[in-house]
Amino acid sequence: MAQSLSATTGSEIEHVTRLCQRLEFFVDQPPVQVRALSHGASNQSYYVKTAQGEYVLRCYPAESTVCRQQELRCQHAAAAKGLAATPLCLNNHYQVMLSEYIRGAEPFDYARHGGSTLLSVLAQFHQLQVQTATLDYATYLPQLQAALPADSRADKTLQAALRQAAQQLSSLEPDLVLCHMDLHQGNLLWAADTLWLLDFEYSQQADSSLDLAAISLHFSLDKTAEAQMLADYARLRQCNELDALSAEKLLAEKLPAAKLLYSGFCWRWYLALPDCQTEANYWQQQVQGLAAVSLQTP
Repeated sequence: MAQSLSATTGSEIEHVTRLCQRLEFFVDQPPVQVRALSHGASNQSYYVKTAQGEYVLRCYPAESTVCRQQELRCQHAAAAKGLAATPLCLNNHYQVMLSEYIRGAEPFDYARHGGSTLLSVLAQFHQLQVQTATLDYATYLPQLQAALPADSRADKTLQAALRQAAQQLSSLEPDLVLCHMDLHQGNLLWAADTLWLLDFEYSQQADSSLDLAAISLHFSLDKTAEAQMLADYARLRQCNELDALSAEKLLAEKLPAAKLLYSGFCWRWYLALPDCQTEANYWQQQVQGLAAVSLQTP
């Protein structure tokens, strides 16, 4: 979940430069340039140049509960298929991960670069075999709730709507895959006619509909574009037309619950973070709108 980068202070760059100098990776190639890249809500990324190469240094908070080894496994698997930059080292002592830098990249644009390209990459990512945790929606929702400050606990009506969405999604035939779980523009780069995935900290086994829900929500797809997304993805994942039609129908049945659930996850992620009230308010509105539609649906 990315946000725009505010002015970076000289002391911040100095701190990152000193941090690089303490990493064994840079012993024989000291940094000659360090600059900030777009910061996420909980992580900061920096461009690091040496005489031998260009890299991205990602710094994450010490209090994070994310399993960085799992994140590293997911990025390694994606990189092996040409879907992500190659991770080079993980240092949990300094809370950093170093990866190759993708030159000439720009944020992915769904309309300009093509939704079919994103769906093709996603279908490949979903078929990667990586050992990860499996998302249990019914358990995860209370965990997110418990992490919230006491003064920002969620409305009980919306809590009930999210629980209902979790139950509905769990009741339908599962398609457990390696889900990215954070597919927004800030985590998608376009370079040399290739789409690259970034930031695998939320990646885990989950239903494929959650990543499709993320695409629909983050890129504001209308009903026509949403239906085309499901049809294209189903064809990419299935071996024949009959299987694809069946998969498309099931995805369409899952998508409303997946969109509500994903919006709820985003809402609670942001509520638990400092200085993210604007983002939390946005996702709360998404939850309210989707919940209202859900209640109207017979």
